[in-house]
Amino acid sequence: MIGPVIVEPGQTAVDVAVGRFVTFNVDDVTAWTISSSDEAVVAVTAGKDDGSAQFLPGGEALAPGTAEITLTNMDNTEDKWVVTVTVTE
Repeated sequence: MIGPVIVEPGQTAVDVAVGRFVTFNVDDVTAWTISSSDEAVVAVTAGKDDGSAQFLPGGEALAPGTAEITLTNMDNTEDKWVVTVTVTE
């Protein structure tokens, strides 16, 4: 199994193949909301802390196309990170 594509802070674009997962490396997994401009291309999942492990916010590449993923810091809503995800076959 191939691991996820990890997007680092400051990165604004990434290319992934259909079926791959992408995660966004944030400092506090519960402080960031995540949204996709096109859930049919990239379906996103919020980060979480279940008490035994922390999970980064991320998404799954579902279909070829482009989606803008926006992460917003809930502690400072002016702190946004936008990444263009291009999904290929």
